[in-house]
Amino acid sequence: MSIRIYIATTEGPVEVQRITREDPNVRSVVCLDGTAKALPISRAYDSFVKEPTGIIQRSYLHSAFRMDVDKPITDGNSWQLGAFVAHALFQENQLASSEDKVLNAIWLSGEVDRDLNVRPVDHIEEKLLASKDLFERLRAEDVRVFCFIPGGAGLVPDDDFLERMNIDGDMLRLESIVTVKRILNRFDLEDVYTKLEEDKAAAAEDAGEEEADDDEEIDLYKPDPNAPPPIKDHRMAKIIALVTCVAALLVGLYLQFEDNIIALRSGSLKIGISELRANDDKGCTEPNLIPLSPNGNAFPASPLDGLCALEITINNVGAPAYMWAYAQRIEDGHLLMADRESLLQPELQKGLIGWRLILPKNLKRSIDYRVVALASSSPLGDAVNRMIRRTVENGKPDWEAIKAQFNEEKITVISTLHSLEY
Repeated sequence: MSIRIYIATTEGPVEVQRITREDPNVRSVVCLDGTAKALPISRAYDSFVKEPTGIIQRSYLHSAFRMDVDKPITDGNSWQLGAFVAHALFQENQLASSEDKVLNAIWLSGEVDRDLNVRPVDHIEEKLLASKDLFERLRAEDVRVFCFIPGGAGLVPDDDFLERMNIDGDMLRLESIVTVKRILNRFDLEDVYTKLEEDKAAAAEDAGEEEADDDEEIDLYKPDPNAPPPIKDHRMAKIIALVTCVAALLVGLYLQFEDNIIALRSGSLKIGISELRANDDKGCTEPNLIPLSPNGNAFPASPLDGLCALEITINNVGAPAYMWAYAQRIEDGHLLMADRESLLQPELQKGLIGWRLILPKNLKRSIDYRVVALASSSPLGDAVNRMIRRTVENGKPDWEAIKAQFNEEKITVISTLHSLEY
């Protein structure tokens, strides 16, 4: 089933109607509603497509396209994320035309850089408000809408706004991202992001840089060996001493309230697990999403028969925080889900974030595992690194010890249990 793309603007959502490959000797162009009218962003779109400035040619091996949209896009760069995902769908023959009936739509706003990172843009709330009529119409048509915006402090609207917009995490969901990888994986599209990372790593190795083996490397953060030594200025000693005293005083005051902050954050986090089960007609290519209801500190077991994947989410309804989740097999500590990318590019986030756990087709055994969600006022990479090291050294994970470690480091931690039944 095809997926419809909407590019968010402050004037309202703009539908990508179609993309066509053109002669490589001509420039790429954005046209209005199938007419010969080229829009003002056409020159920027051509640069976005064609090497050496563009990313579409590098990702999808063609240098000229025509993209038709149903309304004008006049300026800015926030159209880039929608255009990139439209090309990713077009590559897989999944980009919906205006006439196609769809079950899913994607609404996007963000700038995409050379490394396929998603950069912040302005006016997110205004763009959501301008799309409210579209969201209500698609809900009435039983079309599920995924909204993707850049991650970062101040970019995710507050809870009251999300409630007014009826962003419920089901038929209308909002996710903040730092790269395009999550979208590509979520919709089973060609993972050009990982390929780019592999190409960069290979180029670095060819240039003589040492790359650690993934199976042996535990550290998620490594010091820069080329970093200059710290500057030593003894004339600043008195000033530094004064600043240190003031900082110590502030830290002392903050620590008086830290336990309350952690407790409040814990109540603001919720873990969700949904099954993606094979569709009667389309199988796992268009699975049915079935949310599970928790029973105390566990979710009901999921029979493997007909199960394509699991969708694991964290919903932070409180203040923005650095968040991460992982799934760990109880018997031996094997990590079933651990998104290293989001640790290497930490962002303050709130609202709903999620991961998809694709199951091997030949899985013929039951699995008991724990889902752990973490939130902190500081990036989580170092703490997670220590947790991974402890698991590697000890084999079977000691959950109480792991939990105590996180608590000692002032990290909010919640968990739940789930099983896959063969």
